[in-house]
Amino acid sequence: MKFDNLVFVSHPIIKEAIMAKVRLDNGKEVSVVCGEGLYSSSRAGLRKACNSVEDAASFEVMIGDEVSGWQGREEIDLLMAKAELEDEV
Repeated sequence: MKFDNLVFVSHPIIKEAIMAKVRLDNGKEVSVVCGEGLYSSSRAGLRKACNSVEDAASFEVMIGDEVSGWQGREEIDLLMAKAELEDEV
């Protein structure tokens, strides 16, 4: 799974945020978000509103119960690749 395969939609709870969720083949769930109050940055600034993936500079990523803030697209690719190699849930 690569960052470019993620499909972003409006966050269901945070009005000024976007999110993508995917379940890896080993059952691990990955959540990638960007927006107001999240550990991310956008054109609007640090932890500010983000309404499209093109406006995002960095993202908050949750894999299982582990959260990583301010991750770039390439770093997300690496995090997902590492998670895919780990044992099944």
